[in-house]
Amino acid sequence: MGQPVQQAPTWQYPPIPIPQPPGGRRRKKKKISRTLLIGLVVLAVLVVGSGVTLLIRGLGGDEPEAKQTPTTSTSESPSPSESPSTSPSPSTPRGPTVDEVVKGSRLYTIGPLAASKCAEPPFAPVTVAAAQQYYNRLLPCLNRTWWLAMKKANLPFRNPKAVVYVGKVPSPCGMQRSARAAYCSANETIYLPFSVDNRYYKSNPVYTRAIMLNTFAHEYGHHIQKLSGILASSMSRQQSMTPNQKLTESRRRELQATCLGAVYLGANATYIPMNGVLLNNWKFLISHSGDDYARPRVHDHGNRVSNYQWSITGYNNKKPDSCNTFTAADVRVN
Repeated sequence: MGQPVQQAPTWQYPPIPIPQPPGGRRRKKKKISRTLLIGLVVLAVLVVGSGVTLLIRGLGGDEPEAKQTPTTSTSESPSPSESPSTSPSPSTPRGPTVDEVVKGSRLYTIGPLAASKCAEPPFAPVTVAAAQQYYNRLLPCLNRTWWLAMKKANLPFRNPKAVVYVGKVPSPCGMQRSARAAYCSANETIYLPFSVDNRYYKSNPVYTRAIMLNTFAHEYGHHIQKLSGILASSMSRQQSMTPNQKLTESRRRELQATCLGAVYLGANATYIPMNGVLLNNWKFLISHSGDDYARPRVHDHGNRVSNYQWSITGYNNKKPDSCNTFTAADVRVN
């Protein structure tokens, strides 16, 4: 399975309301001279005018800037002490926290995925062009199913791109070097090394079909995480974690992508079709995928037991809700 290559997270909360100026206590009215009264009226006009200017300046741009709200962070809601409690005024609702995004995404509410009803494309990755054609014909199938899912969840959708390459290829996420497939969130592109598919194909064509289907569906799962905000929110959560916690968070992302890929395969099992020798090879694959086989071994994708469990769960349930790794106990994301 490929590691999604990440740029800095881009998730931001909605703009924070500009704090209202604090009010003072009411005092007894005193008699004042006419000259002083005129001076106070002029001063009040100037103050109100300045307030309107600040409000217009704060609302003028689409992007929130730190200089507009110098006492608050773009990722935090103002504390009660930053605005008066005596005369509350309407404020912009805060955005969801990163925990709320990863644990309570609307993606988890849509029920079973609708099938795209696509058959597996003709398969023979003997040339780069043939491998690219395979993925090019498979891509609209995943687009159809996930577009319907994201529409149902009221989440944005964009088609990702798929690139088959030889050797190495530059990307906004760094150089891709034919080690394994990868998803780059910066340009929403799945990178697929031809040498991997071609090498497996020469030894076992059916097993290679299972690998290519499973890998592509997994990387597409990272694209769904990107569109739903789960990917950036998870990366943001990870910034304040210990090294071991960061690895656990990485496994939650990877195992969710694996599960989402299996949800697609399960929803479309009748049409691919996932049966007979292909299904047996896929089950062997998911039983032997994980950090146990990585060299060097880095515990960031999950071991083979976790990979199998999340794969088979997604495949059988066909629902994104079954892929909520972020609420799962640590023992389930080993």
